[in-house]
Amino acid sequence: KEAGIATSAVGMILDANQAEFILQEGMADVVSIARELLRDPYFPLHAAKALGVDVKWPEQYERAKR
Repeated sequence: KEAGIATSAVGMILDANQAEFILQEGMADVVSIARELLRDPYFPLHAAKALGVDVKWPEQYERAKR
């Protein structure tokens, strides 16, 4: 906020609740989750589920949904 530009939190963001806390507390405008995405390519879907967000899948992928 002081710099007048968006800030990003990077490193050791391991779960959805931690990322959400960082955003809700205004610690950063964006969270970068590169390492966790390498470990779990479906992290965004798992994070959405953990936070109770219903993700709309493209119709083509509905059959693959579990």
